[in-house]
Amino acid sequence: MTISRWLLGVLGLAVLLLVAVTLTLAATDGSSPPPRVSAAPAHLPACTPKAAPSAPGMQLAARTSVGTGVTAQAWAETLLRAMDDPATAADVASMLAWFSAEDDSKAAGQQTYGAGENNPLNITADSGDNVGVTGTEPSGAGPSHPGNLDFSSPDYGIAATAQVIVTKYPVISQALLTGRGLIRNPAVAAELAKWSGEGYSSLPQGAS
Repeated sequence: MTISRWLLGVLGLAVLLLVAVTLTLAATDGSSPPPRVSAAPAHLPACTPKAAPSAPGMQLAARTSVGTGVTAQAWAETLLRAMDDPATAADVASMLAWFSAEDDSKAAGQQTYGAGENNPLNITADSGDNVGVTGTEPSGAGPSHPGNLDFSSPDYGIAATAQVIVTKYPVISQALLTGRGLIRNPAVAAELAKWSGEGYSSLPQGAS
């Protein structure tokens, strides 16, 4: 009887130790949730913005038209490069026409109400969180619309504008990617209207 009781005691102690070790391992291994895994997007944009340093002389003051000359040409080509789009004649002409539509067809250097600094396409605060923003200008579409962003440098304005076009305006993005451009292209009418707050749905021809 004494030996049996001793064996039972030893076995009981072993079981208690095993339970304690198991609980300790469970506490250390399973107390934290697994790391969050980002879901892959179901559809990638047609083109992805990439770094595209601006050329010298591209600084654009707030409330100032970029026009369609040398400075506008540099902006057009740099924006296309940032979106990995071909700088075809149709694409470059489209960007110049788009600048002109945003600037009420004013010549370079003229005062233009609401034009954002280093932001010739006037992306707004609704475009998301952007780096390099220094303020906003009142929207030409009226006080109910978000202000046009001011950027501290052309590089920031280019990166933010490219990101908005690629991720939020797929038809425009695709038209530029193919090199066909936006002029005389009815497929982009709805997105141009959305971009401009219903201010325009097509781009002027001969802006270059």
